[in-house]
Amino acid sequence: MNSILSTSVLAGAFFLFITGGLYSGLKLKDNIGNILNKERIQRYADKTPKFDGFEVDIPDAGDGIGGAILSFLAWIVISILLVFLSYFFGLFFWSAVFLLGAILYWIFFRALRLVFKNSGKCKGKIVKSLGLGLFYSFIYISWIYGIIFLIQYLN
Repeated sequence: MNSILSTSVLAGAFFLFITGGLYSGLKLKDNIGNILNKERIQRYADKTPKFDGFEVDIPDAGDGIGGAILSFLAWIVISILLVFLSYFFGLFFWSAVFLLGAILYWIFFRALRLVFKNSGKCKGKIVKSLGLGLFYSFIYISWIYGIIFLIQYLN
């Protein structure tokens, strides 16, 4: 019940924002350009480490000075390997953050830009602004209600 109430408050605020923007003739300009292009993706792909295979056969070091030296050398090799793996996972993490940013950019900017393309037809016309605001609010919010009701139905 709380999720329905909070989603309804957000839907109402979204409706008022869209309706007010359409009524006042709000326009959004795309001044960022393409976030993803082939050159930028290739530049990031060139920086990833390439591994053909990883096969290690560590012998039994045994006790004594030879075992201590071999253990020390194995510690250095595994530390270097962990540094490369942390670089690889860091690159994966930042790629995921970059992709999430691109998704949010599309949702918050591109989708609203599509809505506000109609602001020229709605500027100063409250009935048309209310109708298009209701239509776009329904399109952008109805799937959230569908998920909430589906979860409540399954429980």
